[in-house]
Amino acid sequence: MSAIERLRAALSGRFQRDALWNFASVAVLGVCGYGLNFLIGRHWGAAPLGVFNQTLAAYIFVSQAAVGGINLSVLRAMSERREDRGHVATVIAGALPPTLFLASVFTLVFYLLREPVAALLDSPQVSEGIAAATPGLFFFALNKVGMSVVNGAQRMRAFAIYTSLRYVLMVAGLGVVAWSDMGPGRIAFLFSFAEGLLFVPLALEVAAQMRAPIAPTWRTWSREHLVYGVKSMGSGMLMELNSRLDVLMLGVFLADGPVGVYSFAALVAEGVFQLLVVLQNNYNPLLAQHLAAGRTAELEQLIAKGKRVTYWLMLGVGAATLAVFPVFLWVLDREEFAAGWLPLALLVGGIVAIAGYMPFLQVLLMANQPAWHTRLMFSVVLLNAYFNALLIPSFGLSGAAGATALAMLGSVLMLRVLARREVGLRL
Repeated sequence: MSAIERLRAALSGRFQRDALWNFASVAVLGVCGYGLNFLIGRHWGAAPLGVFNQTLAAYIFVSQAAVGGINLSVLRAMSERREDRGHVATVIAGALPPTLFLASVFTLVFYLLREPVAALLDSPQVSEGIAAATPGLFFFALNKVGMSVVNGAQRMRAFAIYTSLRYVLMVAGLGVVAWSDMGPGRIAFLFSFAEGLLFVPLALEVAAQMRAPIAPTWRTWSREHLVYGVKSMGSGMLMELNSRLDVLMLGVFLADGPVGVYSFAALVAEGVFQLLVVLQNNYNPLLAQHLAAGRTAELEQLIAKGKRVTYWLMLGVGAATLAVFPVFLWVLDREEFAAGWLPLALLVGGIVAIAGYMPFLQVLLMANQPAWHTRLMFSVVLLNAYFNALLIPSFGLSGAAGATALAMLGSVLMLRVLARREVGLRL
């Protein structure tokens, strides 16, 4: 066996171990995520669940501006020269000032938007939810960069543990809400609880990666992170908006109750999609390394193998999800949620159809093409909004799900074209 073959074999073994750890974290995410929605739906009902998920949609959208794409810049820069400890420490040091600035500004913006967002969605309790989640938004932005530091160092087992911890703490935060009798409008306090506690171990992780001497070029890195962030910030916001657009548009057309039913089905589908996010997190450092070194032919072979495995995996997961959904309904014990089965089937069908390509969705970012990734996500959001506006008035919940599935297919077609044209990579 040649040295290159031994390296590939070692990389394959490590990749598989890291992926398994992160798949395990998705299992924790699934249990906790479903548990949260089960508990909220069973204890408070469909309307408070709808309020919670509309608050979550606004929280996730603004959080991307608070992070500003700096997390992706750190991940890319660290991955290119991960073994150079001085380079890593300098890259991280450069990220701290813009991260703190953006987190502070957009946390204030989020709080000030609470009343306009509640008025747009015609849901006064959304204002309470945003106020309760505001401290969590600040720490989420810092934690997002911290998680990218862990990812860039390829400490994927630690990454899996921190991902799991975030969701365990959310469940604990829900317990605090129930115990303190805050009321259903303030359920989103669980984000502030979880992110505030998660910040502690992640701050220690970041400090550990900064033990090497920091070069004076950290100021240059601050500017580079900020420029990269400005170019990619829109893509992060658009990506999260796209993932919640169906819920937000349903909130405009329908009452909180139907939105709660749909959001439960969308949550189950999100659990399926998170398996692809795990693969994306594991592939991103490899994409950055190979593209920086110009090893596109080798990368195409890696991608082709990854696509085949991913399609078979997600086909089985999708079928299993639809088969066990009636069990979820039985546990939830509320008849109104049964209307979510068809929307779930449409969403899962869309996820399975694009599964092989989603682990490589951020290839433009890893190729240092953040502006093109932003253009891609803008096009996807426009497509998604168009289909939702077209289908929701006639088909309601199923229309939102079908629109989202169609937008997924469109995203893959555009990704393939841009990857070939801008990066020279066949997906």
